[in-house]
Amino acid sequence: MTMALLIATAEDRRLAPLTDVLPNVLLPIVDRPVMATTVEILARAGVRRILIALYEQSAPITAAFGSGKRWGVEIEYVTLNEAWADGGALRWVGSLINETCLVLPGHAIIDLPIEEALTYHRQSGAMITAITHAPHKQWKTPGAIVTGNGLIEAILPDTSAPHAVALTEAYIIEPPLLSQIPLRTRYRIATDLLPRLLEQDIPIQSFLLQGYWNPLHTLTDYHAAQQVFLYSAYRALDPTITDGPVETVRYPSIGGRKIAPGIWVGRNDSIHPSVRIAPPLYIGDNCWVGREAELGPGTVIGAGCMIDDEATVTASTIWADTYVGQLVNINQRIVYPGMIIDPETGEQTAIVDPFLIGRVSAATAGIGRLAGTLNRIGALIALIVLSPLWLLTGLLATIGSGGRPLVGIPQVGERVMLPNGQTTLRSFTLWRWRTRHPDGRYLWFGAWLEAYEFHRLPELLNVVRGDLQLVGVKPLTLQEAERLREEWQQRRHEIVPGVTGLWYLQAADDDLDAVIIADVYYSATHTWQGDLNLLIRTPIAWYRRVKAKRTSGRIFTADLAPPQSR
Repeated sequence: MTMALLIATAEDRRLAPLTDVLPNVLLPIVDRPVMATTVEILARAGVRRILIALYEQSAPITAAFGSGKRWGVEIEYVTLNEAWADGGALRWVGSLINETCLVLPGHAIIDLPIEEALTYHRQSGAMITAITHAPHKQWKTPGAIVTGNGLIEAILPDTSAPHAVALTEAYIIEPPLLSQIPLRTRYRIATDLLPRLLEQDIPIQSFLLQGYWNPLHTLTDYHAAQQVFLYSAYRALDPTITDGPVETVRYPSIGGRKIAPGIWVGRNDSIHPSVRIAPPLYIGDNCWVGREAELGPGTVIGAGCMIDDEATVTASTIWADTYVGQLVNINQRIVYPGMIIDPETGEQTAIVDPFLIGRVSAATAGIGRLAGTLNRIGALIALIVLSPLWLLTGLLATIGSGGRPLVGIPQVGERVMLPNGQTTLRSFTLWRWRTRHPDGRYLWFGAWLEAYEFHRLPELLNVVRGDLQLVGVKPLTLQEAERLREEWQQRRHEIVPGVTGLWYLQAADDDLDAVIIADVYYSATHTWQGDLNLLIRTPIAWYRRVKAKRTSGRIFTADLAPPQSR
């Protein structure tokens, strides 16, 4: 039997600013945390019992991995009182280790053939096997000199010596070895334990890993890992592809929908039809990509990102919840909200303008506040200009309704995020002049107000309140919204309802299918210039709608007469 210990103490913060907000074991590699790649390898090899050693930032780690049920493994967490490094963590959990144990760094990528390594370890009869790898000139890792029979004969501070191999910080150990590690002491396996074992002539076996290994020491390493995983998944679909890095991983898998070879997208994405995309490309959940944007190849876009109109992103990683502004060109960069990072040099450039590179919540909030202010100003101007008509229709509604001129109609608005992370449709009350009795009969002047749509004038109050915009999708009742079950129909819920819109110009009020088609198209193509154009065209559309009602006989002069007394 075999178990595993993953070192997830989050002591290493070398990948700042990324590790300023996430522990290193949770840094995303395409669509999953770094340590999830290790858990998947263990699960494939049949290793079911996994211990995870925690120290700092433990809450997000336990929240991300839970019980391990999703991978078919059992995860148990052990929290350290101090930062004791990998050796100290191994000693701290020693009472739980009663069988051969794989010790793996949670912050690194080690594509280890576990069954082969375990067989090699058991055949050697050693108490410990160090997983080694050919050295990389840019990685400052401890090294080792290995004899012809696979035994380590010297530990080196680096891999600069001839014939040296790199220590990957991965090991296979037997329980009796734990007695060699002092308790409650900061102790590194590579630089403290292994030299001690050599001094005591305790054999240390070396298993030379031929597969992919990346310790993720630098931002260059992190960027390279993104490309390796993305291109590995792409080549798995077509082995003839030669683009991208030479390195590959054995089990490349990417979640989300594969909409074309090498192009994966998440759930609830809104991608404009004019977007130009090139594989390999990954777009996370709940992303929005504007018109004529260019994406890929070699691009990873995290969840909740917004790529605005005509932006270009190639061979880059865009972190979750990042806004990339209009016409911004990103190439071979790591983009974090408010910051662009050159992975080759490590140079970090802060972007103070949130409309170039910022956080989606801040950018959309700023845009939303500006749009809300402009809509309120426009509604107030309209109320002033239409004040004579407003007063006349309000007086008629007051007389006809016996002093209760306004009626509130429950409506649903755009999709909003709740504090618990769930989403729902916002509800509000739409105000109109009262035109009918409770039983549906018209009030005095009611049919005339509806026929000329003057009963909708109080909707301008909803704009002032922030319930509506001047231009948007059509407000719907809850019953109408419940009829929209298709995924493509749900996209219209991303837009705030409006007094007018493409739906008003192109569809009849009683043709819900035509209204939804117009709304979905509007949600994918709307711009402020287009909104202004729709607003200007609304009076003409109103005239045509009223004319059509007159032609069809829906406006009756008899409705102008006051109701007969009973």
